[in-house]
Amino acid sequence: MKRAVVLFLIFVLVMPSSAFGSTGMEQKLGNHWSKERIQKDFLLYYFPYLARENFNRLNPNDPFYEDEFLLSFSSLLKEKGYTRTEIGWKMKMTRIDMAQILGKKLLDIKAIKSSDGTIPFTDMEGISVEKKKALADLFHAGLINGQSKSKFNPYAYATQAEVIILLQRISDFLDQISNIPFTLSGMVQSYSGVEGISSKSENNKVFVTITKSFPTSGYSMEIERILREEDKYKVYLNITPPSKNSEHLTVITFKTITVEIDKVNLGDPPYSFVWGNFFAHLNSMV
Repeated sequence: MKRAVVLFLIFVLVMPSSAFGSTGMEQKLGNHWSKERIQKDFLLYYFPYLARENFNRLNPNDPFYEDEFLLSFSSLLKEKGYTRTEIGWKMKMTRIDMAQILGKKLLDIKAIKSSDGTIPFTDMEGISVEKKKALADLFHAGLINGQSKSKFNPYAYATQAEVIILLQRISDFLDQISNIPFTLSGMVQSYSGVEGISSKSENNKVFVTITKSFPTSGYSMEIERILREEDKYKVYLNITPPSKNSEHLTVITFKTITVEIDKVNLGDPPYSFVWGNFFAHLNSMV
């Protein structure tokens, strides 16, 4: 819902009031190969600077600048629940530099696995080992391709079309692999307790208990998602306040939810669970 509201506001702000830019993007893309692949909503949400003034800056073959690339990539990471990446410079970004930034960050958050470093591209002369490794990790994860089976063209500038489509692909990839499946085991309400996350391991399951306090009994709480970032598992809550006209006990109320997770979905212990959107200083490790 939050994203839908933000997207609507961006849409209203960047589109001319007469026609809301209904054809602006299509005209800019023309017959470019990316025309049917760039998603308009995705572009509006993560690349608003290209969409302003009826997509005035959108030119699919134009080189992308590092600072704006990192701005959009950071926005995507934040939306998915991950920590942002660094700030970049106002300079054109090569394809290999783009691969290094993406490969390193996705490996750091354990979204992709470390590969053996092999790549099929034969035009990598002068490219550092670190950059080749980042490219290989992305390639083996199925996230990036060359301009042909044997050509990557590492020194060419990454274009707007390439960046937008690649971040779309990464967005879909993170949606598929990041969220940890869980099953609701129990939910209780009490008037005493301690906020925090506790967990215990039993056989092939891990039981995670989340407790949160509220000023009245009228709040409802559910787990929105659990995702892994580096060596921690972030627990995100969806909290609904009581309606203004409802009547509830004005007393500190503790809501507790317990979920069970198959260990196969977590990997090897220890398992460290932390708040994703509340009280990041509290955690539990088993």
